[in-house]
Amino acid sequence: MRNLVLMRGSMGSGKSTFIKNNNLQQYTLSADGIRLLIQSPILSENGNYTISQKNDNKVWEFLLQLLEERMKRGEFTIVDATHAKQESISRYKKLAQEYRYRVSVIDFSDVPLNKLLEQNKMRPEYKQVPEIAIMNSYERMKTEHVPKWTTLIKPQEYNEIMQYRPIDLSDWKKIHVIGDIHGCYTALMEYLKDGLKDDELYIFTGDYLDRGLENDKVLQFLVEIKDNENIMLLEGNHEYHIKNWSHERETDSRVFKNSTEPQLEKANIDKKEVRQLYRRLRQLVYFTYHGKTFVITHGGISKMPDNFIYLATEQLIKGVGDYNTDIDYAWEQNTNGNENLIQIHGHRNIFRLPTAASKNSYNLEGGVERGGDLRVVTLTKEGIQTHEIKNNIFKISKDVKPSVDQNNMSMDEFILYLQNHQQIKEKQLGHNISSFNFTRKAFKEKIWDDINIKARGLFINTYTKDVVSRSYDKFFNTNERSFTKIPALADNLKFPVKVYEKVNGYLGTVGYNSETDQLIFTSKSEINSEHANWLKELFYDTFNENTIKLIKSYIKQENVSLVFEVILPKENPHIIEYKERKLVLLDIVYREIVFKRKDYRDLEYFAKAIGVEYKRLAYIFSNWIDFYKWYRDITNDWSIEKEGYVVEDSAGFMIKIKLPYYNFWKQMRGIKDKVARKQEHTIKGSELYTPLHNKFFAWLKTKDREYVKKSNIIQLRNDFYNEMDNL
Repeated sequence: MRNLVLMRGSMGSGKSTFIKNNNLQQYTLSADGIRLLIQSPILSENGNYTISQKNDNKVWEFLLQLLEERMKRGEFTIVDATHAKQESISRYKKLAQEYRYRVSVIDFSDVPLNKLLEQNKMRPEYKQVPEIAIMNSYERMKTEHVPKWTTLIKPQEYNEIMQYRPIDLSDWKKIHVIGDIHGCYTALMEYLKDGLKDDELYIFTGDYLDRGLENDKVLQFLVEIKDNENIMLLEGNHEYHIKNWSHERETDSRVFKNSTEPQLEKANIDKKEVRQLYRRLRQLVYFTYHGKTFVITHGGISKMPDNFIYLATEQLIKGVGDYNTDIDYAWEQNTNGNENLIQIHGHRNIFRLPTAASKNSYNLEGGVERGGDLRVVTLTKEGIQTHEIKNNIFKISKDVKPSVDQNNMSMDEFILYLQNHQQIKEKQLGHNISSFNFTRKAFKEKIWDDINIKARGLFINTYTKDVVSRSYDKFFNTNERSFTKIPALADNLKFPVKVYEKVNGYLGTVGYNSETDQLIFTSKSEINSEHANWLKELFYDTFNENTIKLIKSYIKQENVSLVFEVILPKENPHIIEYKERKLVLLDIVYREIVFKRKDYRDLEYFAKAIGVEYKRLAYIFSNWIDFYKWYRDITNDWSIEKEGYVVEDSAGFMIKIKLPYYNFWKQMRGIKDKVARKQEHTIKGSELYTPLHNKFFAWLKTKDREYVKKSNIIQLRNDFYNEMDNL
């Protein structure tokens, strides 16, 4: 937190020993330490090694630069130096005012002179100073007093005074904790429609302005209530902009500059009042209330620290971890379910969690500025209640991205689009059939639109103008594209959603060519490739003649193609181990321009009719919270030995979820290929970021390169685990 502690005392008075004994080294800037960074000990005329004092201008310039960097983040900091003169302490005053720091001085000036001289002799030779220097500083401290704007502390008082303790707020009849407002005055007034009650406490968690449409009204309201005894205002990350504005400084926020600032200027708000408002903003509110302990911050923390003094203000404001950290889950995990220890915060909620976000953690970020809710938690002797006030005054963002009207497109137009698209390649396969597939550049550089996402397993007879076989439109992994990131999914998934297990083979389709009245077997943009032929061979091995006639008739009459996952453990092993060759029917897709498929009941019925395995429905989720908690758990579970899942929402939107076990061994397959080629020197340290990575890599390097080259990752994994089990 914003606390600066200055050590004061003559050389040898025990300042550095005090810091060490109290485990405060990591918070300390030492003048002597910086002197040693700039110049190593020098040999004096007395024949002793000593720390040079000749670089002091550089030393103090550098120390103050480091201190200001820490102050920008609100970090607790100790400066270990003599600080004998008032002027040496006063040099910190401007920084302390700018960054709202409390300054304390731990005073060692009463250590007797004889003890100072004795302790000086006990120091390492290079740290010893001339006795005359000690005498001078000792005498100076008798006449130089510590400035009154600092707090004087004796060493034995430190642990008592520098402990941040909760205050008891049980005398208040009710406590209102109000979340991020973001300039949404009307929603705030809807909650406060009965006015502020004198026997109730109101705690605001920060982010009062920006993004909303009523910033001036919110700021005027806060200025009016800032001095009320029943008001506590926390500092959020957006308050930095009103600080700059009130001091006539430029801000780097385009939102503030282009939207908020014009509103404030037009309202002619007194900037002096705003400066006073900013000085009243708290870093946190830490209190007890009827037997429970509460900590309220803007950004959210992951656990209750032993002493808040040592936690940087930046972490209280911006939160512990990254913006996409599920801080509510972290709190639940790290507080061991202590029901009497409760966190309330705002700022971030990309997972769209409810107000009661986790066990004993309440999230007050409700997207109010986007038409969401102003969130409030109220505390009374009887318990905790949550409130959501819908905001109806907000700016609607419009998506202006152009798209192609596929529903009204003719096949001639569609083929023309495909053939002239820069990120689609046509491959003519003979017999008037072409496959269309997105380019490597589209894949690598993520260049996607409404047309080239269709060029995936798409086969067209350019003479008859028929789709002879097709698979899915290209769909993506979670977090692979902007619209598959968790925040976007939280907003856009249409519930209920269905989750299917993803088997780990390769994709193949069975379609129909009306020109030849034949089934078409396709894979990887080919009809005569090794993979397509493997599919064809397995297809005829799996089904008897009558079943094949039934399948052909069905594909022809229903105008569909069958999408299979092809599992070939010997010919084409992947990451997940299977014992037998098999086809798994994934979907029945219409051979049309717009992606459309049979529903799961039809798939299930047809698969049973032809006697083939089909994709397994694993879960159905009716709401985002249940889905997110499941997602959070399985994406951190290394024990699930599967590739992952395919999620399909009720509007047909699809995403893939890859699991940690699969991702790890897929990565190690690439590592094994480099080892086999004797290119392990190209493997970066960042690629080996767990003990298992390094253990498997070290094991690989002990093996014959030819064995590594010829073995697939499944065989290598089994051999690795077998050897580890036998050690």
